[in-house]
Amino acid sequence: MYIAQKYRESNIVEYILYMWHIEEVVRSMNLEIHRIEAEIISQFSLGDEAHEQMKAWYADIIDRMNSERIRETGHLEELRELMNEIHYLHHSLITLYQDKDYKQLLADAKPNLDILKAKSNDTEKSEVELAMNGLFGVLVLKLRKQQVSEATQDAVKSISKMMGHLAKQYNKMKLGQLALPKVMEN
Repeated sequence: MYIAQKYRESNIVEYILYMWHIEEVVRSMNLEIHRIEAEIISQFSLGDEAHEQMKAWYADIIDRMNSERIRETGHLEELRELMNEIHYLHHSLITLYQDKDYKQLLADAKPNLDILKAKSNDTEKSEVELAMNGLFGVLVLKLRKQQVSEATQDAVKSISKMMGHLAKQYNKMKLGQLALPKVMEN
């Protein structure tokens, strides 16, 4: 809960990845709050009030997963909306804002995104979806303490740089600080 709040304020990409992980944790506990309380919340040294806040946070996630019918697969509507926002920003940085740094980071990551697309069952995924799924896949491997190949680590570096820049630009956009270029190139 506290980590989610921190990520939500500082890095939207990390927030989405963290919440995807939380969704998977909740699913692994069969969306049962008593199991989450016993196996997760109890691991934290929390006072009574903080314990109840964390329990309520997980209970809210469970309620939303049930009401949105994503008990087994899928993501919370909030996260889908955020993905739409960063997808829109991705296109805006390329076309409207003409962010040269972002364009270069995208070009650097493109070969790795193409590899992910080739391995994906869904060839219609956007570059942002591919990047997020790739980052999440590596996160899951690391959490399971499984080996991540050197090639995969190298691929993730370029994708992480691209998504890190996207997250910074997202924060600027939310603060109203994202400026159009003085001269349009198209």
